Formats: sequence, structure tokens, C-alpha cells
Amino acid sequence: MRSLLTEALLLRSTPYRDADAVVQLLTPGHGVVSLLARGARSSRRRFGGVLDYFCRMQAELRPARQGLGTLLGVELLGAFEGVRGDVDRYWVGCHFLEIARGGAREADPAPELYALLAAALGALDRDADPASLQRVFQVKGLVVLGYGLPLESCPACVADLARSAAVRGSQVVCRRCAGPHAPGLSVGALETLRAAARLPLDRLATLRVTAAAEAELGGLLDAALGAALGRPIRPGPALAPGIRD
Repeated sequence: MRSLLTEALLLRSTPYRDADAVVQLLTPGHGVVSLLARGARSSRRRFGGVLDYFCRMQAELRPARQGLGTLLGVELLGAFEGVRGDVDRYWVGCHFLEIARGGAREADPAPELYALLAAALGALDRDADPASLQRVFQVKGLVVLGYGLPLESCPACVADLARSAAVRGSQVVCRRCAGPHAPGLSVGALETLRAAARLPLDRLATLRVTAAAEAELGGLLDAALGAALGRPIRPGPALAPGIRD
């Protein structure tokens, strides 16, 4: 097949044989593509320093009708050095990659997911609060993947959530539908979810999630991601006890 050029971000790299690697790239027009990068661990000319996490690259690849395609070469378009050079931000970035890898599909165009991941890494690279950005990314990731939380009316009875909201598993419902023992969701926490869902990509770093909102939303978003992706997603280190102010 004819080779093609595409912008890409590396989601996963697995060593293969002596010097090769099997890589998964996220691309806007082709979703996730799995490729064999021959000599990726030894060829400085084709891959050196570019085929790495948190590098935005232009990739030349040759898709396969079945099985692995081939990665022919890459060119660096930009590196998120602030993420690569800081342990906490690095692992928050890995959390983003894990969500993207769990939600993207092979050969299924993913322009919105690619744009969100690139924008979130850019915000993380600069001055975003990592813990707040994690939750913003999770909310917007659910929307992009088609699993956005209902934030206006109860999905069970269409009651206005602004009057009464609660958490039932991985969903936001009204208090009546949630049952007497379900945790409530305050107006502030609900507005945080709405604000995160509305944020344009160039303003992801502007929303600060308060400790009170985090206490209400953390379990909900973790459960919603697990339901959407079919497996639990580990929170990044910025959400671990003692990390946040």
C-alpha cells in the first residue's frame, strides 16, 4: 500500500526483537494505528529522539490490510518539555495517554480526541494545575468519546438537575431516582462539571477544581471512565492523597 503522512502522538511503545518496536500512534484521521517500527531502538536517523512520549510528530507510515503496518519515519513537530522534565506532570500526562488509548479505536478517525489530547498536554506543559486539569480532561474526554454525563436533566425521569442532583454509580441523576442513601451533588460541583464540559480547548488550564468539588466528583468521574472504557482507569499522581494543596 502507498505510504501516508499524518500528525501523531505516541500512545504506547513495546520492544520487539533486538532493535524493533511495536508502537501505537494516535492520529486525527486514522484513530489509533498499530505499527512495526523497524530499528526504532537503534536508528538515530529515522527515529532518534522523536519517537517518544510527549512528542508531537509527523509520521510516515504504510498501513497494512491485515496485521501491523510499518512506521517508515518520523519528524518532530514539537515536544512537551515541561511534561517530559517533571515527574508529576509526566505521570499525569501518562494518565491522559491511558484514557486516549482506552477510548480510541483502530482505523476510526479521532480528530476531536486528538485535538483534546494535544491541547491538554500543551496546558500541562505550561502552567495548568495538574490535579484540576486531570478532572477537566476526564470530563471532556467522556464527552468526546460519547459518554458525556447528563448535566441538565435526570436521564431516568427528566427532572431538572439544577434543583436536585445526586450520584448513582457512574451517573448523575435526581435525588429521587438516586435513592435515599446516594450521595448528593451540590450546585457548585454540578457547575464545575458543566464548566469543564464547556471549556474551549485553548482554555483548559483556566478552571480550578476546588477541594470540595474534588471530594464530590472524584468517585463519580472515576466510575464514569471505568464504565465508558470497560476497565478501571488509575488516577494520576496529582489526585493521590497529599499531592493537592
